[in-house]
Amino acid sequence: MATAEKSTKADKALKTAATKTARASGTKGTPATSEARKKRAEAVATKSAARTAASVSAKDAKSLSDLFEHALGDIYYAEKKIYKSLPKMIKAADHPELVQALTSHREETAGQIEKLEAIFGLLGKRAKAEKCDAIDGILEESESLLEDFGSSVAADAAIIFSCQAIEHYEITRYGSMRAFAEALGMDEAKQLIEEILAEEKGADAGLTELAEESVNAAAAEYDDD
Repeated sequence: MATAEKSTKADKALKTAATKTARASGTKGTPATSEARKKRAEAVATKSAARTAASVSAKDAKSLSDLFEHALGDIYYAEKKIYKSLPKMIKAADHPELVQALTSHREETAGQIEKLEAIFGLLGKRAKAEKCDAIDGILEESESLLEDFGSSVAADAAIIFSCQAIEHYEITRYGSMRAFAEALGMDEAKQLIEEILAEEKGADAGLTELAEESVNAAAAEYDDD
């Protein structure tokens, strides 16, 4: 038994070394077949459901599925924090279209949280947030901007400025997660992530249009004096 275990560890070590060598040389991986993708997705779900803190304590033992799960917990935390922060921005906004855009996106965010919980379910796990220092920092800055500009003519511009920082963070995270899900053969998770990503990009585009067509110009008029 001990010999078999040592052999398995040796095989994994050789595979890890080979992967690192290929990565360092810039070698492209061979695309997996549909059957291989399906088996990989099943293996990821099985591994995730059985995973314990002790089983992944060694850094070298972690893989892309571990990174995907970390990212999932990270963005789950972020979405829940964003959902709680939006009412304050909605209350501070003046432009009716901005109020509507933020209100609609908060409803979208509630749906996104549910989709993330569904992805946890695909991994055989209950949803668990992973503290995200990045979104905490972005939201802290947005609160500071509201304090500084909330009663000014540039209040709506400041809100859009803050919201787009949030959107761009989410877009980069979901973009990476989509690529992870693709590589891991997790097609259901990938579909859910793509749906969320489309909503985030739509929200960002809407904010850009509103800023450029109305909000920025209205605030700039006060700089003519």
